[in-house]
Amino acid sequence: MSSLDPDLIGIWILPGKPQTYEVLGDGTYHVADPEEPLSFEDGGATMVWGPRRHMRLDGSGTSPVGRWREEDSQDEWQFNADGSYAVTGQGNTDTGIWALRSGGTALWTRELNAHITSDGAQVTFDAINGTSVTFGYTVADGVWTLLDPTDWRELARYVSPSTIAQTA
Repeated sequence: MSSLDPDLIGIWILPGKPQTYEVLGDGTYHVADPEEPLSFEDGGATMVWGPRRHMRLDGSGTSPVGRWREEDSQDEWQFNADGSYAVTGQGNTDTGIWALRSGGTALWTRELNAHITSDGAQVTFDAINGTSVTFGYTVADGVWTLLDPTDWRELARYVSPSTIAQTA
C-alpha cells in the first residue's frame, strides 16, 4: 500500500534556487523553472525561448502550440493547446504543463519528475526515468527536510513560500 503524508502536498522552494517544486495529492512531484522571455521570428517559424532557439516542425503562427526542435540540443518539444507538453531528447520523453505569462511574452513550464510515497519517516521518489531513491524526512511548520537515511544528516530543506511570506 502506498501513501502520501498530506503535509508534503503543496509548492516548495529550496532557498537560493530559482525552481519551484510541487507535490500534488496524487503523489506526483513536479519541478518548474522560472518563466523565460518568449518571442517569435519569421512569422512563427522560429521560437526564441530564453537563450534557446527552436525551429517549428509542425503548427503555425506566433504561439508555442505545435512541434519544435531546439537548435543546439536537437530536443523535440510538442506544445499542445490544452496546456500540456512533451519533450523528447537523448531517448527520453518528459511531460508537463506550460503557460504563457507576462502578457504572452514569457513561457513557463512545469515538468513531471517523480511519484512519491511516504510512511511518516521515509519518503521515496520513484523518478520518471525509472530510478528510485529513499530519504528520511521531517515536515512541520512549512519546512520539509530531507535526511540521509543512514546517518540522518540534513541533505536539503524545502520551504513553503507561504512560510517565507509569514516571516517577512
